[in-house]
Amino acid sequence: MLRDFPRREGTTDIRAGASAVPCELLDDAAELPVSVVIPLYNEERIIQENLENLSRFFDRLFGPRNWLLILVDNGSTDRTPKLAKSATERWPLSRAIYLAEPNYGAALKAGLTSATTKWVYMLDIEQWDLPFMAWAWKHRNSYDLFIASKRADPVINEQRPYRRLLSCGLNGLLQLFLEFTGTDTHGPKLLNNVSLRSISSVCRLDRGQFDTELVLRAMRAQKRIVEVPVAYRETRPHRNWMLKKIFWNVLAVRRLIRVMENVPITGHMRYCRFPREDVLAESEAFVRSSKEYNVV
Repeated sequence: MLRDFPRREGTTDIRAGASAVPCELLDDAAELPVSVVIPLYNEERIIQENLENLSRFFDRLFGPRNWLLILVDNGSTDRTPKLAKSATERWPLSRAIYLAEPNYGAALKAGLTSATTKWVYMLDIEQWDLPFMAWAWKHRNSYDLFIASKRADPVINEQRPYRRLLSCGLNGLLQLFLEFTGTDTHGPKLLNNVSLRSISSVCRLDRGQFDTELVLRAMRAQKRIVEVPVAYRETRPHRNWMLKKIFWNVLAVRRLIRVMENVPITGHMRYCRFPREDVLAESEAFVRSSKEYNVV
């Protein structure tokens, strides 16, 4: 069930699979090169400032009015839905989707389903990495999926010890039972929506494992995937207790294993990695010019 919320042009209510976005707006959005999908849950403290910071960076990276936001509120109980609606008025062609229950994976999938552009970034409102975004955009025609890994370089990973343990444990299970060869399936991504839409549309898991299933399916379909390290700094308290998180992850991995039993490996993996220094060397000048925006 979806929350009732006043709709406007540029706002999507996906109740019963229907879209409230006028066809002409969808046509205009399809002509843009890139969408930015951002899940939201009780983000009233940071949404306005962070979207302003990101928008200035996007104007430089993609060109003014050459991108759009897809904001997916999933069950917020604060002012986040109203602020998301205001953001769609601030940035033309952007739109908001409202889900009734907190579900990060469902929010990501709803955003991807709504996207009509060829390229789609998936970002969190409180955590992003400018060098990754600039480097991925520069090389967008070389790969189908770009993965930002917080685990690939421990020098720039500032996770707390117990969070590192959780990430390491989950990744170990994926490697042991699902032949995953990377270091991270969560975090920011850039994907070729034309190449991956048939894969994202059949993903069955939600919450924290939607993007994990997306990555695994893309690997088995021989999509071109690249992983690069990103700086990671925890900026707020975690919303779930460690034991609860472990319990959820174990259940999700069990379900993921059952789902992936029916997804064949079609050939050799096309999974590449680049070190942080290569990413910085190619994006340093661009990112340096953006430091005035105080983007983390």
